[in-house]
Amino acid sequence: MPYVIAIDGGGTKTSCVFQPVDGAGRKLPDACGTPLVGEGTNPLAVGFDTMAERLRHLISHGMSACGIRAGEICAVSAGIAGTRNDDARATALQTLRQIGKELGMPENVSITVNTDLYIALRGAMRANAAEGILVISGTGSNAIGISQGAIVTNGGWGHRLGDEGSGYHIGLEALKSVCRVFDRREAPAPLAGMIMETLRIAREQDIIAYMYQPGPTKQQVAELAKTVIEASRRADPAAVRILHAAADALVELVAGLFRKSGSFGSDTPVSVAGSIFTYSDEVRNRFTEGLRHRQLGRFEEPFGNPLDGAVAVALEALQHAKTTMTK
Repeated sequence: MPYVIAIDGGGTKTSCVFQPVDGAGRKLPDACGTPLVGEGTNPLAVGFDTMAERLRHLISHGMSACGIRAGEICAVSAGIAGTRNDDARATALQTLRQIGKELGMPENVSITVNTDLYIALRGAMRANAAEGILVISGTGSNAIGISQGAIVTNGGWGHRLGDEGSGYHIGLEALKSVCRVFDRREAPAPLAGMIMETLRIAREQDIIAYMYQPGPTKQQVAELAKTVIEASRRADPAAVRILHAAADALVELVAGLFRKSGSFGSDTPVSVAGSIFTYSDEVRNRFTEGLRHRQLGRFEEPFGNPLDGAVAVALEALQHAKTTMTK
């Protein structure tokens, strides 16, 4: 039976699924069990050698666990973080080709590499949809859209240059709010005390030591978004203000895509993903209202996940190969 290997390679984890297909390259109902999960494979974070080692282990382990022979693999489709650059993407593609060769896959196996953001967009879109936008807000933030075959992106600059509307940005704004309350530049609110309790610090001045000696990681600052969201559920005005500002920044990512493309319209589907949208009604509601008010597309729940998107890309590649062969 032919199989497609779909891979979602992120910075902290990598997911992989083995999807059976029929002779015409169409999905069959059941994939081989639940997705396998391994360590992160972003080459910018772990290096290409480690990326290769982890991908090889995940693929070979999955083939063994599912009882799949190498000759049954007809396509591999990967979305890997850190491959926005053409050179990085080309290196990742060459790595997967080498892995396929080492594992004994057919010489004509179709192998594609895209960014993790692209397969997330494709997974969120309806099957055969011509255009769509996906906005992601988790630890970081970014947006991607496709229309008339052209891909446009916005954000994704990292926490030092951007990430507006992300968990990191929300956490950082909460820390700044504590400082402003201490300086009497902002009215006291429960959020300040909740942040200090979360950090287990007793004095406002201790925030300086927390931030600079040696300083928290991006993920640790982003974790503070949980406290902000909890405070917003108690109608804390500072927390609500921070989350509304985050939502407005995420709407601006969509506005940037509209300016870059010029082909999006009020009916363009806009989906969202990431922990901030999942857990904060304040952000989600403000974001969807911002889209409606500014006529920046039409909000739509995602139809699938990144692995679904990777499978869709693989099937397209198979179909393209068959079409090319018949010409």
